[in-house]
Amino acid sequence: MDEGRDTPDPGGSGPAVAAGVRLSEVQEAYGRYTEHATRCWGCRAIDERCSEGERLHRAYRVLAGSAMDQVRDA
Repeated sequence: MDEGRDTPDPGGSGPAVAAGVRLSEVQEAYGRYTEHATRCWGCRAIDERCSEGERLHRAYRVLAGSAMDQVRDA
């Protein structure tokens, strides 16, 4: 009868992040890109272009490439 007590509350938008925790530069750049791209009509449309989305994606790719180079060279 009380099966519902063990199930987590479905409310909330995702996992909680503890206060004071900072994401890596690559994660922050990817977050900026995806936040923009999911809300921007130009980024979501196949036949449109968005210079801001392209700029954010390029910045993410540069940071990710630099991080991969650091890992490879370590």
